[in-house]
Amino acid sequence: MKLERILATVTGAVTLAAIMPIAQAAQPGFYIGGLYGQGDKHIDKQEFDLYATTRVFPSPNVQLTVESMTSSLDTRDAGFGFVGGYRFNAHLAVEGGYLELGNVAYRVNATGNITGVPTDARLNVDTETSGLTLSALGVWPLSYRWEVYGRAGVLFSSNEFRAFYDDIEQSPRRGRFSESDVDMLAGIGASFNFFEIYDLRLEFTRVFDAGHESTGEADLDLISLGITVVF
Repeated sequence: MKLERILATVTGAVTLAAIMPIAQAAQPGFYIGGLYGQGDKHIDKQEFDLYATTRVFPSPNVQLTVESMTSSLDTRDAGFGFVGGYRFNAHLAVEGGYLELGNVAYRVNATGNITGVPTDARLNVDTETSGLTLSALGVWPLSYRWEVYGRAGVLFSSNEFRAFYDDIEQSPRRGRFSESDVDMLAGIGASFNFFEIYDLRLEFTRVFDAGHESTGEADLDLISLGITVVF
């Protein structure tokens, strides 16, 4: 259903763009660029708390009986990327690129006992999503300099999971693995043209169910500022 909604939106956008008057004589051709912004993943801290209390602390390698704990989750981090695209006409372009969507950081401090011996422990969990993108853009020229556009595509994601556990009774433990997935994405943005070949972009992008089920899936939003150059 999610894919059908995205395809319907893009089809409508391209159809509408095709019948609009051209406000800017956009030149077809290749372009490259980069972007930098702020990402925010809409994931619940309770999912990480459940992982800590049911998977890590009672595991045979830890055997911590938790008496109390405090936890925090930071879902925001910087994101960046690179794009390369081809513009067919004033209203349609395709892009490929790379996105680094930042880190989600979960932290726990716990007190309890290991086989009756009181101890303090801490657990750090970090997850990251990055990958290659492929998308189509429907563009609406507003004037000679200004345009707005919509985006729909996919992210071929690589999702990394890292965990670090330490207490005062045992040596530190580390774990790390990665999983791949394919996630849908959509966005909307505005661009300003200057010196004829440069475009300054402001864009809101959402990656749907970013991540992998084993590393934590949730929608991820990226607000970015970018620049492209035609060549």
